[in-house]
Amino acid sequence: MYGVSSSDSKNNIISIVAMVLSFSPILGLMLALGSPKALGEFNDWLKEDQKALYYLAGGLSMLFAIPGFLTGNFDPYHTTIFALIVFAVFVVLKQNNAKEFKLNSSDVALWLLLWIPFDLRWYDGMQPNLDYTWWSIAISVIAVIGWVGYRGANIGYNLIPKFKDLIIAILALLMIMALVIPPGLLTGFLSFGMPETYDIPKLTIHFIGLFLTVALPEELFFRGILLRGLEKVSTKKWVPMVVSSLAFGLMHWNNLNDLSMQITYVSLATIAGLGYAWAYKKSGNNLFAAILAHTLVDWVWKLFLAA
Repeated sequence: MYGVSSSDSKNNIISIVAMVLSFSPILGLMLALGSPKALGEFNDWLKEDQKALYYLAGGLSMLFAIPGFLTGNFDPYHTTIFALIVFAVFVVLKQNNAKEFKLNSSDVALWLLLWIPFDLRWYDGMQPNLDYTWWSIAISVIAVIGWVGYRGANIGYNLIPKFKDLIIAILALLMIMALVIPPGLLTGFLSFGMPETYDIPKLTIHFIGLFLTVALPEELFFRGILLRGLEKVSTKKWVPMVVSSLAFGLMHWNNLNDLSMQITYVSLATIAGLGYAWAYKKSGNNLFAAILAHTLVDWVWKLFLAA
């Protein structure tokens, strides 16, 4: 995070320190909860400590406010809004804990409350010192604590890889590429582009960034929460996969302005979404396989294909 922040000439040393102090704890929490053992102990703490909700909502709000305090542009209004959103998400999901996790109106409302403003970048105006990277990690942490911790949803949030997950992710990558590249090339949406040289350290950092800030939150919300929640609602197994994949595809509509390219992008993203859903289900509802497949697809896309 320090490297990313310091690479921007507009950031002074105070802004860089503020970002690192705000970002590091929330990233650490997200990674720690990716361990099933740690997540289990964390969930036990949530049940045993009656004040856990206040600690979590207050702690996340403090991390949100740190950059404002250190850079002299603290906004109490937006900080209060952020705190209330986090608190509301945890309270509502905690109240639904006794119910079986199948997508209900509360789940949908909170899903939209967290995802839509993030996807449309509405959150960016709340804190000028916090960027897409911070928000992608923040909503992921809030979702894991909310749905896995308080809601008790078994969505398969696990960041410890198994050999089976690696094989499934590679198979998903190959299937998606086989289905997406031909129509992408025919429509002019994709074109091959081989770089003259490869910067291995930069490519590695890019891969990690894609995994943590793109693939993880998207798979968490679309496969972990949406698909998994719909499975308990629909009697037909294919419906949750199609609905969650179509929702994932539509998320890409605003990325382009040309109508034909928008339709193409949504269609190809929907196909990719079906591939990620296949990886998720094939691995036994383990998000790691879907996240890795998603990361590999986006990485290959950036390396060899241009939209």
